[in-house]
Amino acid sequence: MHTAEGIMNCNAWGRFTCTFHIDGSKYTFSGSFTSSVPPFTSESVKLTYNGLNQLEYTRQFDGHVGHNVKLVLINGPEIDGVLDTPFNPGSSVSGEGFWIDN
Repeated sequence: MHTAEGIMNCNAWGRFTCTFHIDGSKYTFSGSFTSSVPPFTSESVKLTYNGLNQLEYTRQFDGHVGHNVKLVLINGPEIDGVLDTPFNPGSSVSGEGFWIDN
């Protein structure tokens, strides 16, 4: 298992961006939630993955947002961290995002 630290931002329309620096490259996972969530930021999310080939293409995910955020991508990687300003009640979430390596 590999890990990378990063940040996550979600706007009022449920669109989010996660950014991680891995081996000198910036990997971005951007997408949207299918349900409404308040805007949030986490300055310390962790990506857990098995290999860089998992950080490609469009991927669906399930998870939870509230005190923390946890997204489990359909192909295995997980993104989790504590929100800078947690909110209650939390809620289960799902959606889709895509990876960019630049």
